[in-house]
Amino acid sequence: MHCPQCKGYRLEPKLLEPDLLAASCKKCGGALLSLLNYRHWSEHHSAVHEVEKVEGLRVESGGDEVDDNHTAQLCPKCGRMMTKFRIGLENNNRIDLCSGCDEAWLDNGEWRLLKQLELHEKLPKIFTDEWQRNIRQQRQQQLVKSKYIALFGDEDFSKVDEFKNWLDQHPDKAEIKQYLIINYD
Repeated sequence: MHCPQCKGYRLEPKLLEPDLLAASCKKCGGALLSLLNYRHWSEHHSAVHEVEKVEGLRVESGGDEVDDNHTAQLCPKCGRMMTKFRIGLENNNRIDLCSGCDEAWLDNGEWRLLKQLELHEKLPKIFTDEWQRNIRQQRQQQLVKSKYIALFGDEDFSKVDEFKNWLDQHPDKAEIKQYLIINYD
């Protein structure tokens, strides 16, 4: 198999973690990860991870650069177009998935990023409609808040947002909203 980014470079076996084998490109550092292998590793890793947590042996990864290829790419195994899935709201990285082969393409540093975000044990969840919908909803909420912060200013928005949160939880919120729109002029 050849790298989907570096045409002509062969993918070679590389361990992402002990017992987690991927096919990696020496040039760009990207890796093709079989989700079948990942699930097997994850089941075994969960038991080992619990022992490490108890014994305090957990190792944190460094803050190296993380690449993200924003262009569409073809699966190195079958040649189908891979689909991009956002990792989360706070970063722009996307993981490519071939749904036909059940293979994920991780750009250079994305495995480390998943570990830093504590998502390396939840990789298949990233590819679900629920995960992606949640990111879109959070992004929409963030855009709406940004709009009103620009309109009101930080201090006034903070007060309005605090009131809104209180109102959303109040059992009589419909009546309170009615009262707020009454104009006595």
